[in-house]
Amino acid sequence: MGNRKITPDLKLAAIQFHEQGTLTTREILECIGFSKCMFQRVLKLYRETGDVGPKPRSGYAGRPRSLNVTDLQYLIETIRHGFR
Repeated sequence: MGNRKITPDLKLAAIQFHEQGTLTTREILECIGFSKCMFQRVLKLYRETGDVGPKPRSGYAGRPRSLNVTDLQYLIETIRHGFR
């Protein structure tokens, strides 16, 4: 199927069909085009957070900085005024 973007509306519709018992899991997967794994992830996320959107990320991604703002300011001033 590939890595196609599945809208939150479609994910919510699949969950509603599942929870109301309107369609079987197999019917949902065939109609909407989810893999079983994808549907289970969406369902788990919905049950944990009440939403199907991605989890909010913290502002800190990747490796933590080695230098803080004070360190950087010191280095900039040192470079501007020359090494003494």
